[in-house]
Amino acid sequence: MRQFYIFKIKKEFATLTKRNPYHLYRTLEQIYYVDKADIPLGIELFIKLIDVFNQKQMDINLFKQYKDNYFYTKYRNTHQIYDVYRHEKTKLVVKKTYLEIESSLPRPSFLKELRNEKNLFFCDFENKDYFWLENI
Repeated sequence: MRQFYIFKIKKEFATLTKRNPYHLYRTLEQIYYVDKADIPLGIELFIKLIDVFNQKQMDINLFKQYKDNYFYTKYRNTHQIYDVYRHEKTKLVVKKTYLEIESSLPRPSFLKELRNEKNLFFCDFENKDYFWLENI
């Protein structure tokens, strides 16, 4: 299982880090693993880097797209796909500042719907993996 955190990066930082996303990843990783004493500083840096999602609209759009899919379920802001034919078990949680995807596949079905969003940066902190959605 892979766990991705998806951040919507502010335009100015996205422009600076499109060609070399390593520094952006390291910054987000440091925020992810911040010590308790440094949480206020981490929050301040996070707010400067990240744009918020329109949580309600994204939730509605995902539901409209997948509501007729036999393998799809939704509960509050959590969307799940259990596709026995593709061997896919994917859960997407829509939050205000990030999306969280836990999936058995390296390219979950939900990626197709996220292509409409700009400047999405994927981080898998456990496996040290990161990429821009446009680069897939």
